[in-house]
Order: sequence, then structure tokens, then C-alpha cells
Amino acid sequence: MSQYRRLSGSMPAFPPAYDDSEAQSELPRTSAPVEQFEIDEDEVFEPMKRDGFLHRAVFATKRCVFTFRDRVVGPLSQIMDPLYEGYNYFHSKYESSVMRIGNPLVVKRLLYVLVVVAGMYLLTQNENNDGISGSSSDAFSSGKFYDLEKLATTLKAYIEPRSLEENIEYISSMPHVAGTTGDLALAKYVESYFSNNGLQVPELQELESFLNYPKAEGTYLKLADDSFAATLYEGNSNEQMHMLAFNPNSPNSQGEIEAPFVYANHGDPQDLQKLTDAGIMVENAVLVVKYGGDTPEPNKVLAAARLKAKAVVFITPQFDIGGKPQDDVIEKINVGLTRVSTGDVLTPGYSAQRNAVGKLSWENSLTTAKIPTLPISWKDGKALVAVLNGTGHDFGDGWYSGKLEKKLKLSVQNEERSTHSLWNVYGYIPGREQADKGVIFGAPRDSACFGASTAASGTAALLELVKIFTSLQRRYDWSPSRPIYFISFDATEYNLAGSAEWVKMRQKELMKGGYAYIDLNDLASGDVLSVKANPLMHDLVKEELSKVELLESQKGKNMKTLLDLYKSQNGGNDRISNNMLENKNYLPFINMLNMPSMEIGFRGETFPKHSCANSFKNFEKQTASSMNLHAQVVELLGRIGLNLAENPIIPFDFSVLADRLMDYSLDLEKYAKAQSDSKLNHLEYTKLREAIHLLKGYANRVNEFRHDRNEFVAGTSSLEPAVLSAARRNLNVKMTEISSAFLIPSQGASRAGYLNSLFGLPFNAPEHDDDSFEWNTFPFVRDGIAENDHKKAQFEMERVAQLLEIASQYFND
Repeated sequence: MSQYRRLSGSMPAFPPAYDDSEAQSELPRTSAPVEQFEIDEDEVFEPMKRDGFLHRAVFATKRCVFTFRDRVVGPLSQIMDPLYEGYNYFHSKYESSVMRIGNPLVVKRLLYVLVVVAGMYLLTQNENNDGISGSSSDAFSSGKFYDLEKLATTLKAYIEPRSLEENIEYISSMPHVAGTTGDLALAKYVESYFSNNGLQVPELQELESFLNYPKAEGTYLKLADDSFAATLYEGNSNEQMHMLAFNPNSPNSQGEIEAPFVYANHGDPQDLQKLTDAGIMVENAVLVVKYGGDTPEPNKVLAAARLKAKAVVFITPQFDIGGKPQDDVIEKINVGLTRVSTGDVLTPGYSAQRNAVGKLSWENSLTTAKIPTLPISWKDGKALVAVLNGTGHDFGDGWYSGKLEKKLKLSVQNEERSTHSLWNVYGYIPGREQADKGVIFGAPRDSACFGASTAASGTAALLELVKIFTSLQRRYDWSPSRPIYFISFDATEYNLAGSAEWVKMRQKELMKGGYAYIDLNDLASGDVLSVKANPLMHDLVKEELSKVELLESQKGKNMKTLLDLYKSQNGGNDRISNNMLENKNYLPFINMLNMPSMEIGFRGETFPKHSCANSFKNFEKQTASSMNLHAQVVELLGRIGLNLAENPIIPFDFSVLADRLMDYSLDLEKYAKAQSDSKLNHLEYTKLREAIHLLKGYANRVNEFRHDRNEFVAGTSSLEPAVLSAARRNLNVKMTEISSAFLIPSQGASRAGYLNSLFGLPFNAPEHDDDSFEWNTFPFVRDGIAENDHKKAQFEMERVAQLLEIASQYFND
């Protein structure tokens, strides 16, 4: 009781000490004894004291760690324990099984190899079926090839006719004569487009060249009695430079020229001969000729200068635009002598950009015109010839030559810049396997005025191709096996200065690095499909033609593809021409590099390509379905470029080349027999044809390797062994380097820009394909035949034969 009373009484002033065993022993033990536990001191959370920041941070960190351990690590351990027990069970079974089979070390290695091979097989099967990836380049390398057809099918989805139309309209909305502010503005637009679409190293490259521009002051053409004066501008005003009449690369007259004038039809050699036969001398006269005919305009000027004419006046033809005849158009066509050398007329055959020699004088350059020239409209030309009163020689169309009885006063005062800036724009998609072998797309950017059907058409196609290929990159994480280059060339209207100077600067690099050139110009000015290509690419072009579907408006009976259309327009024949004769940017690539080239487009309608009438408005009138045709050509060229860049073995067919060369040798013989000199009938062609036959034999070996390699890869789940890959790459190198074997740098100043003995332009070839001869073959032999020089022709033919034998040995190493 005393104890109870003590407990129920007043509370003690201080609590009893916990270690007061005596006091505790006095308590009654009516309940079960308390079980003692060991307590982890780290888990004792005492009330927080206002310690420093460091102590509070340490405490918070510990709390987070303990919470993570309790809520995450603990539950995971409980889950993993059964799995670990299962692993131990199966591992013991696996080890015992391996020991029963044999040596554990050997058995485990065999099993590892089987698992790796099975994994690789499943991976490649998955890529072939579900993606665009194809065969790998070496079984253990990082390179690989892609499914070409899947890429090409996707390519079509990115082509937008509306985008093409918008770019053509924008580019042709301003005059952009080479070297002007409009030209520079478009160069920067193209550069930004390249950059925005992800091309590597987009660059605006500034070059220098001779350029000249028209001036209204001091330039005139009138009759000596002042009864007639030509209107030397288009439109309603002569205040705008791009509207004025002039010929790029024409020299100025030294003051006023007053001389009798004579009309000579187109100025072809046969036309000039008719004047001579009629006793009409051109010496000291002004020669009036029409644009066109069989002779390029610069060659007409050269012929007139050799006959000692004072000047040449060109009459622009009448054009039908949108159903209405227009007789006031003035075309401005280059008169720099392209058939001697393309590029700057003051640096024939070499580049002033890298040469300490500098530029030649106007008189010393064989590429310059030596007499002034001036173009006029059809209306003024008709009026001018009418004053001749039907005298002299009748050319059969009611136009007479005259008898040197009427005189003209003529003055040409262009603004000349011996060194002026021009701008090429360059960008590329790098190659993943053979980075030193590239496909080149090139398009002109400058124009004589607006250039809707020419420069704008080509540039819009170039931009569309850039968009297509970079879109494939982004969608599939794809890069081509070999690089794809995109180049916007300036000064095409000035003797191809932009492309030719670019080639001159990089001639050695391009001989090794570039292997195919695709020209983009004048893609759709009619509805007749024109295909011109080096024979090495004929089968490739046909293959891709067969995969591009026709528009509904193009379809006919049993006609589904562009190949069907091409055959129907050529009498059922699918043969592709090699006659690339026009003044386009492929000329430097063919004649200075022997680079296989092509151009494809729809032709048929005559159009004032070199005048201010070549506007977007008139272009729309002329070709109603133009944008769909543009899209069709872009798809075709995109497919061809994709095949050239991605095909494991470069798709050149040397068997087709050998077959075509044999045909071209027969055409060469026909050309020789068509000349007046009977000695040319006795040229010996045996060595040439034997060399072609030798090339054919080695070409068959190439085709056998291609077939065997493709069969092997197809039969081994698309895997290519390292040895086979090395052989394939070596073959690709040989196929591209063989072109340089036909370049002869010792042709001299007479044709300094023409080095290719196998393909290229003879000096006297027409500017347009007339289907009479295979002009673009054996150019130096044809030059000798045209000059009636039997020895020269035979020498050049035997030299080509020797070069063919040397080239054949490329495939024998």
C-alpha cells in the first residue's frame, strides 16, 4: 500500500534515471517481460537541431538513400532472388551437358560462333525485308549498300510539280545576265537552298572571266541614206540593259563602219559558195545572215572574217508564241569561238585562275571574234533585205543577196570587262564507300534575259533534285556509296565560261574523282522525248526509262512507260543518240575530260531561248503540261543519278561501248566517202576495228565478273566477302580512269579546249543533230577528213586504235 500511495501521489520533481535499477526493481512485474532489440544507430531520428547547412544536407542525403533502398532496392531483390535461383539451376544443367559433349572450352566456342552467325542472318533478313538496307560491303565492315528500287520508289514521292513551277517563276522573274546584280542575287538564293537542305560545304565560288554588256549609246544600224534604222532593243524601252541587242563576246567596232552589205541566207559554207559562184565578193562588206542553219554562229563569224568582211549582222527568226507570231524578238547568242575552246575567250585551253601567264590580247586569242557582230529582229531584217530589190543570187525563199549596191552604217560599242566576277554555286552529298568517285548534276543559272525555258528550268530541276536526295538522307539515314555533286554554273551564255573555267581549275581532280555528268537545261519545251548519252550509259538509261510511268495524256495502246514513249516516237527503235552538239555545259566535260555525260528532256517547240521573250508568261503559253513533264524528267534523272551513285558496281557497260564504237567506225567510213576528195575513199580502218574488237573481249570479262559477283552475293544472304569487295572496288576505279586514256593534250592552239580523241565535237559539226552522221565521235579523224587531209585522218585513226589497245589493258591487270 505504501508503494501504491507513493505512485498515486504527486509527481516527483525529476523523472527517475533510466539506470536506476533499484527503483525499477521495486515495480510490480505483472506483465510479460519486454524483449530487448538492437537498434541501428543510423535509423534513430532525433529531433532536428538548427545545425549548419552542411549537416542538414548530409541528413537529407541519407534520408533519400534509405528511402530508395527501402522502396526500390528491397523489392527488386525480392523479385530477382527467384530468377537468380533459376539461373543457377539452368547454368548447372548447361555445364553438365557441355561436359558430357566434350571439352567445355571447345564446345562453348563453337556454340558462340553459331549464335553470332544466326544473329547476323536474322539481322540481314530483317533489313532486306523491312527497310532499304541491302548487302553489306564486307561481312565485317561498316559499309553497306541499299535497296535501289525502294529508294527510287520513295524518290518519286518527294517530287512536287508545284515546287518546280514556283522556282521557275521566281528565277525567271528578274533578268540575270552573267555578272550582274540579278545573277548574284540568284546565286545567293541557290547557295541558301543548298545550305538549308543540308548539302555539305555549300559554297559560292567566285571566278573571273572576260564579259561584255550592251550599251544603247553609240550602237546603231541604219542604211547609209538614213531611210531605215533598226530597233536595237526588245519591248518598249532601250533604257534597260538586258533589253538591248548585242552578241556576247562580240568585239566593238573601231568607230563607224560604212560599207555595202550582202545577204547570205544562213551563212553556211554552201551559202557563201553560192555568192562566190555568182561573182559577189564579201570582202569589205557587211554580211547579213539568219540565225540557224547547219553552222554554229561563231563559225559563221570566223568564215566571214576569213573572207575579210567588215561585220556580221544576224537576223533573228520569227517565233510563234501562244499561237501568235512575233517578229520583234532579238536573240543574243554568243560568238566566242566555242569550237576552239570553251570558257573565257582570253584564256583558251588554260585557266587564268591558276596561271601566271595571264590573259592573251584579243588579237592573239584564237577564241575571239575578229569582226563586230550585231543581232536584229525578223521585222527589221526583212525590211533591210527588201531594199536589195530582188537583185543578186536568189536563195529560193524570195530573199536575194543583193549586188553590193546598198550601204549600211553600223557601230557596236559594248561595255567590255576583261576581268569580271562570275559565281558558281557548289555543294555535295558525301559518299560512304568510294568518296573519290562522284556523280555531277550541273545546270546553267545565267541567261540572256529571263531564261524561263533554259536557265530557270535547269536550276529549278537542280534544286528539286537537291531536295529529293537530302530528303532520302533524312528519312532513311542514307548516304550514297559515291558522292553526288550539285553545281549551278554561271556565264553559260558567254562561251560556257562558268563550267569550262571550273573544269580547267579542277581538271586533274575531275579525271580521278568525277565519273559521270548529267546536264540539266531546257527540260520541257515540247512533248518529244530527247535522250542523248554516252554509250557506256545507254543500257542504264533504258532500264530507268522503263520504270518511269507515263502521264495519262501520254498513254496509248501498249504504252505504259517512258521507254515505250521513246520507242513510239522513234519508229519502234530504242537506240540512244550520242550526238551532244549544242553549246551546253556538257561540252567541257566531254571534250576536256572524256567524262561520260547525258542530257534528257522534252523537245519539239521552237522558242526564243536567248531573248527577253523567254519569260515565264510566254513559257506557260507554249507548254501547258510543262510542269508535269518537268517532274517526269526529274524523276528519271533522279533514278539515273541514284543508280550511278549507289550501284555496287558502276553501271557502265563496256560491251555496249564496243558495239557502238564499231557502228561509229562504219559511220566514219561513210562520212569519208561523202567528201569530194577521192583519196579519202582509201583510208584504212582495219587497225581501228581490231582495237575495238579487243576492247569487246575485255568488256565481256567485266560483264562476267559483274554477273558472278551479283549471283554470289544474292546466294549468300547479301553478304560480300572482303576479297570480293576489294576486287569490285578495283574494277570501279579502272572503269572510271579508263576515260583519261583517250585525252591528247598536244592538239595545240588550233583547238586548245579539245583533248578527247574518242568522243567530242569536230570543228565543222552542226550545232544541232541532223541525223546525217555520228558527229560526236572520232573528232580529230573527222577534222582531217573535213580538211581533205588524208595523212592527218589516217594518223589520227591509228592513234585512236593505239589508245583503244592501251585502254583495253586496264582490264587485264
